[in-house]
Amino acid sequence: MELLEHLTDAELVALVVGGNKEAFAELVKRYQRQVYSLAYRLVNNQEDALDLSQDIFLKLYQNLGKYDPQRPFSPWLYRLACNVCYTSLRRRPQEALPLDKVIEFTPLVPLDGGPEDYYESREVQELVRRAIAELPENYRVPIVLRYLENLTYQQIADIMELPLSTIETRLYRGKALLQKRLSLVLERGARRELSRG
Repeated sequence: MELLEHLTDAELVALVVGGNKEAFAELVKRYQRQVYSLAYRLVNNQEDALDLSQDIFLKLYQNLGKYDPQRPFSPWLYRLACNVCYTSLRRRPQEALPLDKVIEFTPLVPLDGGPEDYYESREVQELVRRAIAELPENYRVPIVLRYLENLTYQQIADIMELPLSTIETRLYRGKALLQKRLSLVLERGARRELSRG
């Protein structure tokens, strides 16, 4: 098992295709955190994310024979994981899929101040999370992949199997929707503050 840790992903895939179950366990070990993180950020439920992770690794096992060892493994796995997540999201379109408990943005308010700055920062983060949760799926998924998973536009285009221009448009429109929702919420909050004073 220790020798497997030193193999490349492509070498492990070749072993799995040849029937080596320990090699598959090593692949799962390498990628389970990223796979779970993606699933959790998209469905905002631990049990659902665990179920999705299992589905993703089952799908991975079934499709390893299609992997091209000349290409990097992790983007290929990411695309497969996103496809499983998309299928799950599409099965329940009526459900709200809030990301508000999952997404950890870096503080938008500097934390070098006192407790007030800290709580203000947490409030802003909560507003951003809620605004993302309200986005339609076609904007929410690219926003999560870009700003939470730190993927490039090209990686997102590859994963979603869409033209780069479509991803650019969705990110642009998604950010515009976010700004609009946030400005409305912040405006209401400011009016509330003024009415108190």
